Amino acid sequence: MKLCSLSLSLLPLALCLALLGHRGVAAHASAAHAAATAANASATATATAGLVAKVCGKSNHRDLCLSSLQSVPDVGSATDVGILAIAALRVAATNASDTAALIQGLLNDTTLSPAVQQGLSDCADHYVDAVEQLDDSVAALTVKAYSDVRTWVKTAIADADTCEAGFQQLATGPNILSHRNLIFRQLCNNALGIVKLLKA
Repeated sequence: MKLCSLSLSLLPLALCLALLGHRGVAAHASAAHAAATAANASATATATAGLVAKVCGKSNHRDLCLSSLQSVPDVGSATDVGILAIAALRVAATNASDTAALIQGLLNDTTLSPAVQQGLSDCADHYVDAVEQLDDSVAALTVKAYSDVRTWVKTAIADADTCEAGFQQLATGPNILSHRNLIFRQLCNNALGIVKLLKA
């Protein structure tokens, strides 16, 4: 009788220990799954970072290539060079659009000479055209029309070159857009370099 009572009194303790053991195993399994998921995410991020570094390592403007691509939110999910090429073209298009907006702001400055105003006005037109060329380039890239991409990106670069040359002819003193023209050309050349990898 005492043995029976003892068994009954130990039963809740045994069940409790068994339940704790089960929960401990489940918790351990859950922690192991979380660690594996984190490791996979880390490996994917490393692979993506490696892809960006590899692609930009072939660029003449490596630092700009790295910083510009890493500024794109979707680049973290990039799994192939094609995605990076589209990102590079969009970065260049955004830069051109920002420059066009900057020029419009400068055109409101009534203290600028008429020659500078004219130079800015011409550059505004060229940058609007550059944005259109790059938008067309993205569309062409999605259907693997690489020769069209090359043509349109080079036309966008020519827009920046024409802005630079035209401004220098019209206005005396330094071109206030020279640095932006330079960065835009480098972004476009980076994009062309990445597109060239797709054709290889």
